[in-house]
Amino acid sequence: MPTVIDTVIRSDNGLFLVRDVSADSFEARKAAFKAARIPGTRRGHLCAAAGGILLVRGAHQMTWPRVRIEILDTAPTDDRPWHWEPRATMELATGRLMVESDPSFPLDLPVIDLPGGPDRYAVALGHTGRTEVQQESVRVSAANQSNSSDDSLAGWRSLDGIEQYLIRLWPDRLND
Repeated sequence: MPTVIDTVIRSDNGLFLVRDVSADSFEARKAAFKAARIPGTRRGHLCAAAGGILLVRGAHQMTWPRVRIEILDTAPTDDRPWHWEPRATMELATGRLMVESDPSFPLDLPVIDLPGGPDRYAVALGHTGRTEVQQESVRVSAANQSNSSDDSLAGWRSLDGIEQYLIRLWPDRLND
């Protein structure tokens, strides 16, 4: 399993996107946000794919998750310790994938050239550490009531990387 990205990323209000480099329009992003909504509520799914975008909602808006992306030849097994979300598909028009987060702080991550090129890809997203981050964020938030801004920021940064995502992509040959 070749890992092509494995790093802690700065998120934008707890959100990040894994997307085809061509899926950069407002309409493409809007479709991903719409797919992530739970109808009739103000809540959203942890992740959702629409077209060439996979949107992921982190456990807390102030923490930065560790993200690992693996490109596979075939469907993997859903191994532990990961908690797996329902599989999704992405239409990657260019076969070039990128991770995008806070637009104010562009990520210094490489664009991933998928060996299969432009195609429909299946996506499996596993996660760990979400509950721990949610619990610890309550503690950090309470401590920040009397902390300096430097200490507050240090409190949030102490949680970085606890929440982890494993994103696996492979050519989706179910309908071939």
